[in-house]
Amino acid sequence: MIRSTTNGTLKTYRYNLQRSSYTKNKAQETLQTQRKFNSFAEDPAAAAKAFQLRRSLLRTNSQYDVGDSVKHKYEVAWNTLESVVQDVNNRKSDSAFAMILQGKSDTIGSGAVALGQSMRTLATGIVQSMNCRYGENFVFAGADGLNVPFEWQGEGDDRKLCYRGIPVDTDDADQLKALEYMAKNERKNADLGFGMQEDEKGNVISSSVANVGLQGITYLGYGKDADGDPKNIVSIADRLGTLLRRCDTNSGDWASAADKEEFSRLAKKFEDAASELTDKHTEMDTQAAFIKSNQDQLKANTDTLQEQFLGIEDVDLADAITSFSWAQYCYNVSIKVGNSILSQSLMDYINT
Repeated sequence: MIRSTTNGTLKTYRYNLQRSSYTKNKAQETLQTQRKFNSFAEDPAAAAKAFQLRRSLLRTNSQYDVGDSVKHKYEVAWNTLESVVQDVNNRKSDSAFAMILQGKSDTIGSGAVALGQSMRTLATGIVQSMNCRYGENFVFAGADGLNVPFEWQGEGDDRKLCYRGIPVDTDDADQLKALEYMAKNERKNADLGFGMQEDEKGNVISSSVANVGLQGITYLGYGKDADGDPKNIVSIADRLGTLLRRCDTNSGDWASAADKEEFSRLAKKFEDAASELTDKHTEMDTQAAFIKSNQDQLKANTDTLQEQFLGIEDVDLADAITSFSWAQYCYNVSIKVGNSILSQSLMDYINT
């Protein structure tokens, strides 16, 4: 009878000790991982929700990273255009506009040739500025960011400006169509959190993404007008410089009446192109502000998702410490009680 009672006591003790040990180990694991659950089976509902939040968080983080790159790209683009606007406008004494006014003066004399060279140098500098990079990509190359957008073909007074291999002053129908496509229809899509979707054919819906391809010809112009003159502001400046360089080196007289008439005509068109460039620069400022605002929203979304995610998966550290301390205490008490039970049970067994 005593032996039967002893066996029952040991079984009960062993069961309670195992439970106490499991509770302690589980509390210790929770404290170490600082997670409420470590497998789907432990809490299916919370795990499923955490998975959804994690997926949303990863997607939003990716959108934020892309947006951050786009934001910096636009900062480089805006600063570059700001410099170009200053070079062509009348904000500086050595601007193209200031040189044009000098060129229209009848008192410029022998300085006309030097002034012409300065204008051509300025045209070259604008092209170099518009070939700027952000990281490994050319900022104003549209969807073809790995290749330099603007290049000169030919040398001297016969040089022609090209954009992605096509002369910007072309009147060839096919070449003009190619430039128009790049300026108006070519896209470089970026997922900035607009709910990117594809249609039934697998094509990205344009309204669900942002077009971040900056085309240099959109800002500088391309093609020819009704008079057959270039619309590109660099080509106009370069041509004005060529006309001045053809002046007499001593007197500064025009090489011909036709050159003088062409200079006056192009000077007005340069002013119009400069005004359009300024408008495009302002428009870019609006776009850059929108991208920055969108980045702020993505950051807020990320913080909210992170907070929700942590609320589901992460434990309260103070509660975890308290739970572990209590579990450890209970386990130690079980050990002490066990020592007492085992000792008494052993004596009872010997006495039988």
